[in-house]
Amino acid sequence: MTTAEQTPSLPKFFSRYESRIDEALRTELLGLDPDMYNIHRYYMGWQEIDGTDSNAGGGKRMRPTLAMLAADAVGGDLERATPIAVALEYVHNFSLIHDDLEDMDRMRHHRPTVWAVWGKPSAIISGNAMLKIADGAVWKLRAIGVEDSIALEVEAELTQQYLKMMEGQYLDISFETEESVSVTQYLDMIERKTGALIEASIYLGGLIGPKSGPNRQKATALKAIGHELGRIFQIRDDVLGIWGGKETGKPVGADIKRKKKALPAIHALNMSHGPSATRIRDIFRNQDDLTEKDIHEVLEIMESLKTQEYCQSMATERWIDCKRMIDSLDLSGQTAKEFTEWVNFFLLESLNTMNSNRKSVSQFHDRYSGSLQRETSGIPVHLVTSH
Repeated sequence: MTTAEQTPSLPKFFSRYESRIDEALRTELLGLDPDMYNIHRYYMGWQEIDGTDSNAGGGKRMRPTLAMLAADAVGGDLERATPIAVALEYVHNFSLIHDDLEDMDRMRHHRPTVWAVWGKPSAIISGNAMLKIADGAVWKLRAIGVEDSIALEVEAELTQQYLKMMEGQYLDISFETEESVSVTQYLDMIERKTGALIEASIYLGGLIGPKSGPNRQKATALKAIGHELGRIFQIRDDVLGIWGGKETGKPVGADIKRKKKALPAIHALNMSHGPSATRIRDIFRNQDDLTEKDIHEVLEIMESLKTQEYCQSMATERWIDCKRMIDSLDLSGQTAKEFTEWVNFFLLESLNTMNSNRKSVSQFHDRYSGSLQRETSGIPVHLVTSH
């Protein structure tokens, strides 16, 4: 991998909030002794399965970081934004515990998932408990001096966004049995499933930050940025779900294998014609596990339709809108630049990861071709080609 192709590092401003966020997240679990909370500590990256300490990490902590950045952007107080940051991260992880179970994923962040270790019932219960831990964090707003009216507004907004996230997850699952899904339906789904918490992070961080009271104009503008950022993030995730690789922890074609109707699949299903359309529809209708041959064929159809380029173009269009909104705001200090760095990170991460994993995609095709050659060795050529 060349230097130009390396996955970009997280923007530097992440380190500014890292210790505050980590300490606040850990504090919510202090004094909670039942084994269920050790599941939480494991999932957050602080413990191993056997209970020993770990530095595995639990993801980027994107949502709490965005809440802190938004509070900084309006000249706010980070202490006021901290309960929001904690709540959003725990709700996000609650959704991931359940998402792992719904998708039957055994690995996340290169570690076994909760249901894979402790079983399905424990995953459901511990996930639900994590949602209530998030509620407990929000209830601390008044204790740090947030006015009752603002605290109530925040609680109502969070509840609404949690519901939107769950609606999006429901739609995502329902798409699996839909014969046809439009791009419009897809965008509505991701605005709920992924966008809801990202939007809430930026909006509520900006709303609650100022001690003198909210600047609603700025908070609303930040919410619009969060709306577009949520779209960019999910499109990027969908791209990596097809053309990712070992750097992402996902094999090439992972979302094809799951028959997931994310943006690449929707584009290919809607834009293919003739025999390609028939074949890709048959593959996604297949009730059995997909073979490498199936994945190989879908990847080839996507390549012929330039599906990867279409997805990147859609993300770039959102980036342009996002950048325009950021530039139009009068934000404190370096935060406008830092918001831009954050959006750039998503685009560069997906582009660079795809570029660096073109070899992985090529190797997948080569592996399939080699397997086919072994299977057909000794068979008359006219039978192989006619098939």
